[in-house]
Amino acid sequence: MTELTFTIPGIEGEFTADYDELTSYKTNKQFAKSETEPAGMFDAFERVFAGHDEEYMERLGGSVEFTGVLMQAAFEAAKAKNSQDSSSSSKGTAQKS
Repeated sequence: MTELTFTIPGIEGEFTADYDELTSYKTNKQFAKSETEPAGMFDAFERVFAGHDEEYMERLGGSVEFTGVLMQAAFEAAKAKNSQDSSSSSKGTAQKS
């Protein structure tokens, strides 16, 4: 598990997500099929947020309408991690040349 920690503007405290689950094919496939197989989406949420999905949703107001807010914040944290990792490896490569 690669833990991502992030915040959501206007919501107190930090949130964590599992980067590996967030970026896995299986998880994203379950999200994509959520309209026809909604149970899979909730299983994926549970994995991405390491069982804290219900707690996080309550902090956001308790409505399923806020799942997008939580996921967007998690994806932004993953994107920032990717950018940071890319620049670190680019710098490492540049130094070796």
